[in-house]
Amino acid sequence: MKPPPTDGATAARIAVAQFGSSSVLWYPLNDKKNAPPTVCEPATSTNGIAIDRYGNLWVPNGIANTTTEYAPNCGSAKQTIPDKTGEPADVTFNGTNHVYILNLNNKSGPPTVEYYNATTGAQLGTLSNSSFYNLEGIGTDRLGNVFISNLTKNNVGIVLEFPKGKMPGTQLSGVSLGLPGAPAFDRSNNLIIADWLRNTIDVFAPPYNGSPSTAPLEGTSIWCKLNYGQSHLYCGDAANGSIDVYSYPGNAYQYSYTSGLSPSALVTGVAPYPAAPYK
Repeated sequence: MKPPPTDGATAARIAVAQFGSSSVLWYPLNDKKNAPPTVCEPATSTNGIAIDRYGNLWVPNGIANTTTEYAPNCGSAKQTIPDKTGEPADVTFNGTNHVYILNLNNKSGPPTVEYYNATTGAQLGTLSNSSFYNLEGIGTDRLGNVFISNLTKNNVGIVLEFPKGKMPGTQLSGVSLGLPGAPAFDRSNNLIIADWLRNTIDVFAPPYNGSPSTAPLEGTSIWCKLNYGQSHLYCGDAANGSIDVYSYPGNAYQYSYTSGLSPSALVTGVAPYPAAPYK
């Protein structure tokens, strides 16, 4: 799949959210000069963010209990999806024009993931599991399967797979983490996930039942995502108030940038543009 069209303003950029900030910040993707960001879309109590295959940015607003889709290049709002059950905290997509929104603090029970028609915003269904307790992040592999990371009541970090984004979900038996980050996938369907208790980036090969390759994190990172070419991994580092850049594969630390970011604001979601293809 070809990346979406770019122009001089949008080519090779990255959107960054901070939980304690009020806006999404945009940076050059490889910001070795630590350039000041462009302040763009509103974002309140925002965790994970995501860019779809068309370049639209999806931003959960935790305080407002809504998720808004914005047009590319700091564009205007296209649609807003209200969250009727809890606090939206992360977003992913699959190839069937579905958008999946992870919910925290469900008003009526355990947390869930709700999914919608990405064009109309019409709700289509719910993903749930008896193990859901503290959902951390959500991602999609190249086959359109949806994966959700969860910290159980027994404080075990697990990942569940929902084939083609449908019920029921199955726990990946070989994946056990201290504090799981959000799942991400490369073109070979390797699962890339941070463990922010152990401060590692772990990579599990399909079918995810063997030992992972690991590399150290520079700081507390939950959301790590690949660029379109899958040559680098970008992690929001809440502890240090930075974006940490790692080579991929191998996940060797390269450099960080910090302009406009603060440890007190808690750097959370990152979304490279163009987004790495998810199908």
